[in-house]
Amino acid sequence: MTRRLSTFGRLPANNTRATAKRRVTPYIGFAWQTGEAAFRPALSRFLAKTLMEGIMRRGYTFALGLFGTGLVTSAAFGQALPPVAPVRPVADTYFGTKVVDNYRWMEDLKDPEMQHWMKAQSNYARATLDALPGYQPLLKRIAELESSEPAEVTGVQIVSGRYYSLRTPANAQSPKLYVRDGITGKDRLLIDPENMLGNDKSHFSIHGYWPSPDDRYIAYQLTAGGDGQPVLHVYDVRAGNDLPETADRNFGDPQWCNDNVSFFYARGQKADPRTTARLKNERVYLHVLGRTFDDDPPILGHGISDATVAITPDEPPEIVTAPGSHYAIARIQRGNDARLRIYAAPIDGIRDSTTAWRAIAPSYDDQYIGSDNVDFPVVALTGDELYWLSRKNAPHGEILKLDLARADSKPEVIVAQGRLPISKVYAGRDAIYWRVSDAGVNSIHRLRFVRGARPETLHLPYSASILAVFPDPLSDAAVILASSWLRAPAYLSINARSVVTTTNDLQPAGPGDRPDDLVAEEVKVTSWDGTLVPLSIVYRRGTKLDGNNPTILGGYGAYGTTPAPQYSATQRTWFEHGGIWAIAHVRGGGEYGEAWHQAGFQATKPNTWKDYIACAQYLIDHHYTRSQKLVGIAASMGGIMIGRAIEERPDLVAVAIIRAPAADMLRFETTGTGPHNVPEVGSVKTEAGFKSLYAMSPYAHVEDGVKYPAVIVYAGAHDHRAEPWLAAKFVARLQAATASGKPVLLRMDYDAGHTGFDATRAQGDKDTADMFAFALWQTSDPDFQPTH
Repeated sequence: MTRRLSTFGRLPANNTRATAKRRVTPYIGFAWQTGEAAFRPALSRFLAKTLMEGIMRRGYTFALGLFGTGLVTSAAFGQALPPVAPVRPVADTYFGTKVVDNYRWMEDLKDPEMQHWMKAQSNYARATLDALPGYQPLLKRIAELESSEPAEVTGVQIVSGRYYSLRTPANAQSPKLYVRDGITGKDRLLIDPENMLGNDKSHFSIHGYWPSPDDRYIAYQLTAGGDGQPVLHVYDVRAGNDLPETADRNFGDPQWCNDNVSFFYARGQKADPRTTARLKNERVYLHVLGRTFDDDPPILGHGISDATVAITPDEPPEIVTAPGSHYAIARIQRGNDARLRIYAAPIDGIRDSTTAWRAIAPSYDDQYIGSDNVDFPVVALTGDELYWLSRKNAPHGEILKLDLARADSKPEVIVAQGRLPISKVYAGRDAIYWRVSDAGVNSIHRLRFVRGARPETLHLPYSASILAVFPDPLSDAAVILASSWLRAPAYLSINARSVVTTTNDLQPAGPGDRPDDLVAEEVKVTSWDGTLVPLSIVYRRGTKLDGNNPTILGGYGAYGTTPAPQYSATQRTWFEHGGIWAIAHVRGGGEYGEAWHQAGFQATKPNTWKDYIACAQYLIDHHYTRSQKLVGIAASMGGIMIGRAIEERPDLVAVAIIRAPAADMLRFETTGTGPHNVPEVGSVKTEAGFKSLYAMSPYAHVEDGVKYPAVIVYAGAHDHRAEPWLAAKFVARLQAATASGKPVLLRMDYDAGHTGFDATRAQGDKDTADMFAFALWQTSDPDFQPTH
């Protein structure tokens, strides 16, 4: 049970959500569901500094002088220029430090002037990209590679031997929910959002789903236009239609009770999603099928007069259940803090807020940590036994067990700390599983519930990293999701009595899944303070390392999230243009456990972009590329990394591509999800927090007259995690400040939310084409240079 709506730059939700999709989106923030990440489903699918500032402030001679550089924007050959953002200074003083904000007015997204400015900027960016000679062939090639895949499969769940999955067939735009009986069964369509009424106005997406243990009903979340505002529906499998009741503001994962006709769910209060009230005062309710959601009794939450568990407005509660278990687990969390408060109660006795909960970990100091921050903390419940990952007495993590059926039971260590950090724990009917991370590459281990069993490492049929495990809570069936830099993600079956995993057809193989001409290297780069930072590099065999290769360098560095090794067919287009693909595993991520996360966290955040700079310099020094060919890419909280890197070293890269950036960190706390991110980045309400936020804020460090690289910033109009004004303010400031004559573009998607979550296939293809085309244009690929 995971919370994605309160996160910034990671993937939405639960094990049903795409832990990996087969499209590569080089916005390495994701996901990596993985979640962001992953990955929004996996790695999937990103201009042009307007010449207006150059023309208006430096004269036409400056603009015309760009013709010989190959970097001229389409404005120079007849396109209307977007408007210049007016400067209206607002000054704030934080603990004696005065900070001037020239574009505070842009934070009002309803302001007609702001709407006009964004629309004009977006139209300009769109026309600029479309005018590039190589754009249409590139988009066609990406779509061709995408459609060559039989299906993209995400969100696998197994319940009583039935395999559910979200599948996007080759001719479809969005994932549809299917089920098959057994691993070799035939997939049967259950829910198709493309055929729902209203889908022609704003595309619908299944955000998450939860089958009842008896397969009769499916609770599922539906979003419109990637808006991140899930509406909860209940599908009657036998009748083939939805029940009449629905619930909006459903921010948590519904959890079924053993009676198969009731479930717990979290719901937010009615509030503007763009305000800080959005995620305050959430409550958990108990729903019985046939009753309207508004009549459901609250079970946990702030402000319930007779509640037996005290909860503050900023502590969203959730309840976790497991098929066949006699118990339910209440977990309470402060924003993005990985620590939990944990309570337990017999599930049949939970009817209202007066439930007598047993305190398992009533204090955050107990540090009950469900996982690394890739998937957010979740406790693993199977039968009447509770398992969790704790770092209280073990920095690399140990797995504890508690027998809930015994009132006098105490936690016992079931898996001891090892040399490498444990990053996730899962529980099935016959075993527990845990992931171990080594510089971002995960192995999977198991302890079976049989007398005398010892921990064992599962063997894969090929070299890969484990993204997630999907065990059946009611049978011995289980699958794992594996991926690598050289092979598309695939599901592998786990044998209950053998350590050998085997392939299956849950994810049908495509013609581009297993390229035989790619090489992957793993190196360690010495950062500014001597720390060795992992760097992954992928390129076509035979590539000359002469400094002339266009190279994408991605990274993230927040929440303990680790960019996982991934490959997709559409990524092929970059390699076909001679490109190199690299990922910097900077501090702030989870590559080496919580210590690595804490080393790029709040006051230590500068390590994140300094590590990135070191990795970029390594690629240049070792002749993989040169600054004029280097492309920096990041998303969401990764925007801090790339934004601050180009400010400290504006000569470092030729191009910066940023999606939904955490650009103005001094003002981020005023957004709907801002308060929930205080545990990760700090608060302007404290002097230490202000200093950290000011140091990491890209918007605050743009300087006039600096020759910044070409920049394209993506934003989704329905993004409630990183409000579009964060991107807009950053673009406006860069456009006014840069002296390089290179483009700075704002690319808006008016049918999208945060970093491409719940996007259609066509949206993803265009995102990828935009990103690659802009990068190839600005790194002087001859096929992408304007001819006028």
